[in-house]
Amino acid sequence: MTQPRIRIIPIRPVGAQVDVNGAKREIAAALRGVVADGQRFVASYPPQRLRASGYVRTGTLRRSWSSKVDVSFTQITGTVGSNANIAPYNVFVQGSPQRPIFRAAGWPGVDDLASFLQTRTAAAVDRAVAKVAR
Repeated sequence: MTQPRIRIIPIRPVGAQVDVNGAKREIAAALRGVVADGQRFVASYPPQRLRASGYVRTGTLRRSWSSKVDVSFTQITGTVGSNANIAPYNVFVQGSPQRPIFRAAGWPGVDDLASFLQTRTAAAVDRAVAKVAR
């Protein structure tokens, strides 16, 4: 399954008086919040409708989602993904392209997650940079 990934590469302007390490810390902290929100977003499922069949949700799909932020010297990467070993069928429910039956039922897909992460990351990075620039 495609894993939405946001990558931020800090650029140090020549001669600028910028605390690059402080900026990286602030951006990484902001990105940790964004990917945690993204994980909660994609793991929030619509109400169960198939009760007459006896099917009971186990929570396996929800538990398959994880998020992490990696910080290196040159980049900060946030990842939200689903572990196929835990929930191999998740690709059918929330994968890209998402099956119409699951979209119609209100299941968030990885395309929705990518849009969510992009919007939230832009705002979070703007706030982090503004905080460091003061």
